[in-house]
Amino acid sequence: MSSAVVTCLYEGWALDQPAAQNLVHAGVLSWHAAQDRGVVVPLATIVSASTPLFEVLDEHTGARVWAPVSTVRGPDTRMGFRDVGLGARLAHRDSVVAAQWQEILTRTGPLPLFPLAQEGLLQGDDLHSRTTAANNTMVSWLRGDALARSLADDIEATPLFFLTLWMAACSLALRAAESNSDTASTLVTRAGGNGETFGVCLASAPTEWVQVAATAPQGNLLQNVAQDAAVCGAIGDSAVIDFLGFGGQRLAQSPEPLEVLKEFLPTGYAQLPTQLLVAQHPAFISQRVGMDARTVVATGASPLVALAMIGADGQKGFLGRGVYRPPLALFKKALHGRK
Repeated sequence: MSSAVVTCLYEGWALDQPAAQNLVHAGVLSWHAAQDRGVVVPLATIVSASTPLFEVLDEHTGARVWAPVSTVRGPDTRMGFRDVGLGARLAHRDSVVAAQWQEILTRTGPLPLFPLAQEGLLQGDDLHSRTTAANNTMVSWLRGDALARSLADDIEATPLFFLTLWMAACSLALRAAESNSDTASTLVTRAGGNGETFGVCLASAPTEWVQVAATAPQGNLLQNVAQDAAVCGAIGDSAVIDFLGFGGQRLAQSPEPLEVLKEFLPTGYAQLPTQLLVAQHPAFISQRVGMDARTVVATGASPLVALAMIGADGQKGFLGRGVYRPPLALFKKALHGRK
């Protein structure tokens, strides 16, 4: 709700918050699932008419997925805040940050993302709840361009900026199985939640969402948050990272997020990558990838999704870092009726 209200105000569709909420409740806005449009969004982000997007390309197939450009030096709509400064940061994103990126990439050519992610893994990122090292590697790349140094400063002050680009790269990697569904028909290639339901698609039916009710991620709430605050059900498209094999499946190798989340992890969490991931990825050192719904059901072990907690009241926004575990019933449902 907060993201919808901020979006309505920024686009000029409403003059104040009550009017924006009325637009949402009246059903006059047209909503679409981002992944069905080839877009991935983190948490409560909404892509609207004015949102600038990164285009992430699979150079081998020409396939593309888009992800929103984030604001810098403060939260954007992903966090679900009704921050009074958010409109100004969105305007700065559109007029300055996106323009700088476009000018730099036009001059230098595409930015390879896998090397940044690999460096992040080597320095303790799980590439979902923590992307600091990968982000800093991108900052170093920007600092190599004298005309990009002010942007580098902004990106360095925004440790999760890399996240949305990485989401799109992971989505592309998963979707590659959709073109070869005869041999990878039960691989999960799309995944995400909208706060009410959480769903997946299999390679053999990439536009057919199989859904269950979305339960809330589990984690410690921030100290300045009422400890009885209600947490929204799993939300956002960033689960594509974890279903590829990073995020929740990398926590055992990521000391900082592991320390934050370890009390909420199941016994044997460190073995999940070996149990659930089905192939070696050539771009990464000792990294398996690919979540097969049939394997999940056979092992009886659901994957982990490193996912932030957002207030269920549509007001409080970001409450802390958490972990979500989709139920086995989701994967059984996805396989229902298959031979």
